[in-house]
Amino acid sequence: MAKSKPLHWQEPETVDCPQCSGSGEFRGMFSSGPCAMCDGTGLVGTDGEPLPREDLLAMMRRQRDRIAEQLEGARKHYRQLLHTPGVREALAAEHEKQQERQRDEDMAFRKRLNGG
Repeated sequence: MAKSKPLHWQEPETVDCPQCSGSGEFRGMFSSGPCAMCDGTGLVGTDGEPLPREDLLAMMRRQRDRIAEQLEGARKHYRQLLHTPGVREALAAEHEKQQERQRDEDMAFRKRLNGG
C-alpha cells in the first residue's frame, strides 16, 4: 500500500546555513554564486541537511502570500487615509515643501559650481 501524504503540510524547522551563514550566496576569491549546501536559500534543516525542494517551494509560496496580504492591507489603509479630512491637503503641502527644498539645494549646488 502506498504511503499517504498528510492533509496539512507542516513547515520544517530551519536554521541558517552554516556554509553561507544564511546569506544563500557563496563568495569565492574570483566569483560568487548560490550556495551549493542550501541551494541558495540560506536555510537548512535542523539536522544540517538541505531542505527538500517540495518544502522550499511550499515555504516560498507561503511567504509570497503573506507579503501579498501585508501589501494589500497597507494599500487599503492608505486608501482609507486619503479619505480622512485634511490628509490630501497635508500631502500636497509636504510635496510642495520637498520641491522647494530640492530647488534650494539645486541653486546652492549651481552657486558652488560657478565659484560663488
